[in-house]
Amino acid sequence: MNILDLHGIKHKDAPNKIDTFIRYNKNNLPIEIITGNSLDMQGILKKVVNIYNLNMKPKSFMNLGSYIINDN
Repeated sequence: MNILDLHGIKHKDAPNKIDTFIRYNKNNLPIEIITGNSLDMQGILKKVVNIYNLNMKPKSFMNLGSYIINDN
């Protein structure tokens, strides 16, 4: 599974990074995107995922800073 770690990425740069990663990997789902505990970063991720009509869920309920992105 391909992984994008957003630690160290500025919020203003995140939408483009996420969009590029999803477009590059949309035929290789599922993918994992690590947001960390930032609610703002999680919101940015959710907006981009919704554009692609994909599903995101926490990797585990013990780690709410990492999301698995898959087809609906």
